Amino acid sequence: MDSSEDPDQKVILLNDTKKLREYLGYMDSGRFFWSSFEPKIGLTDWLKLSDDFTEPEFQASLRFGIPIIRLAKFSPESQAIALLDANAARKFRAMPVLVDDGKCVIAMEHPDDKGALESLGFLCKPKVVPVLAAGREIRDAIAKYYDRVEDWELLAQIGVSPESNDSLEPTEEEALRYSAEKPIVREVANLVADAAARRASDIHFRPGPDGTDVLFRIDGELIPVRRLVSNLHRAIISRVKVLGRMNLAEHRKAQDGRSTFTLDDGRVIDLRISVLPTVFGESVVIRLLDTMESLWSIDQIGLEPEDRQKVDDVMARSHGMFLTTGPTGCGKSTTLYAMLMEMRKQRVNILTIEDPVEFHISDVQQMQVNRAADFTFASALRNFLRHDPDIIMVGEIRDRETAAIAVESALTGHLVLSTLHTNTAATTVTRLLDLGVEAYLLRASLLAVMAQRLVRLTCTHCKEPEEVPAHILETFAIDAGEVFYKGRGCSHCDGLGIKYRKAVYELMVVSKKIQALIVTGAEADKIQQVAVSEGMRTLTQAGIDMARRGEISLQEAWRVRSE
Repeated sequence: MDSSEDPDQKVILLNDTKKLREYLGYMDSGRFFWSSFEPKIGLTDWLKLSDDFTEPEFQASLRFGIPIIRLAKFSPESQAIALLDANAARKFRAMPVLVDDGKCVIAMEHPDDKGALESLGFLCKPKVVPVLAAGREIRDAIAKYYDRVEDWELLAQIGVSPESNDSLEPTEEEALRYSAEKPIVREVANLVADAAARRASDIHFRPGPDGTDVLFRIDGELIPVRRLVSNLHRAIISRVKVLGRMNLAEHRKAQDGRSTFTLDDGRVIDLRISVLPTVFGESVVIRLLDTMESLWSIDQIGLEPEDRQKVDDVMARSHGMFLTTGPTGCGKSTTLYAMLMEMRKQRVNILTIEDPVEFHISDVQQMQVNRAADFTFASALRNFLRHDPDIIMVGEIRDRETAAIAVESALTGHLVLSTLHTNTAATTVTRLLDLGVEAYLLRASLLAVMAQRLVRLTCTHCKEPEEVPAHILETFAIDAGEVFYKGRGCSHCDGLGIKYRKAVYELMVVSKKIQALIVTGAEADKIQQVAVSEGMRTLTQAGIDMARRGEISLQEAWRVRSE
């Protein structure tokens, strides 16, 4: 784009307070203008001469009709900062900069978010004037002007100086004292409650040279929440380690723990805590397991009607093996739990062996792997056969012994459910053969395989047409004129453009033709071809279908494609 050829295509770049006040004086004119500091040359030449803004920022500025601001070159006024509290600034990704003549300039990552603007307008008495800023600059400004102030107040309450030596780990006595301090207890509780309220699956404490970033994983994406100063990081981690019943004096080894947390509404959240030593301090991840959020019924899985009938047929069988496959975190266990919750309605004995037991289901006898006591998947399965089971669920088939016993159980009058790490349904057959399962036994036992992924649904509040790269359209054989949608990012979706996730899957029922292909040296491609010819919809096609319905972007379908 050549801005000298099109006088209407112009942006304002705000990089000092004088230019910001100049903009406020002209903001009611309804037109962009070139200030004296901006060269009247084409965009390409301008980008070569300056790193002040990028082409995407230029296009966003034109689309939103507001200027770009460089927060790193401003010191926000205390009067402006006082208009928003820290929680509101984090929630709306907004940084107040200046109050002038009844107007409050607020830098935003998504300044077209009407819901956020209405809320900010309610919170701020002066008229809100939004300007566009990079997400990283907003996070850094919030960390500097909000997080650090809160952290210093917390450190003062527990008697620690912000300037104290931050290169030393606390002693066991210091760590124990920190963990019991009410401000620290309250801060950790607030973080967990906030994460649960925002549907986060994990809380990350990521230490670095300038402090510790706190991030929530929401719908598979890591979202920065705040930054802790180093001394407060040590107190917070001490509290987390106490919750997980870990060794407070150990800072050089990895540790694992678990705890529970009760929310204000009475829900109980299970916490799985992992601590790893890094060069800048201990890194912590807290996994939140909310039974109400994560336990789905079979109706909530999102199966197509014909596939639901096939799964019902599998659940009605008296023996055989059903497998869910895919990478870690793709919802395999969620699918199996949904099936167990449906099958427990029958008058049957259900046994599970898991590592670990994530959710407790009534009327199902669940056991957990204990390697110290030599209670593994394989040893548990051997004992299960003497415990009169009808249905057996094995958390994962990892080795030859577990695979062999699972197949044997499926052949001796038991319905076996399990998971396996393969990319497609067809490659599950070759993987089991590679593990040493005899082909004739696999032919007789395998009922069906569901390969799945979790896709991120497009936010319905900020959906807009998607610009799809040509190579994706070409690979998917899609006409260039077909319209797909992506999320722009707004306050409803934490600025991500996505909200909630859903399973996309391919379901391969083992027919007579597929059984004939399960031989030593079987080829996954041939099995796939037969399955497709018999009506199986591949992961790739399922993703494209969802994109055509507007549920996900085509880029998301490309991310989870199976070939």
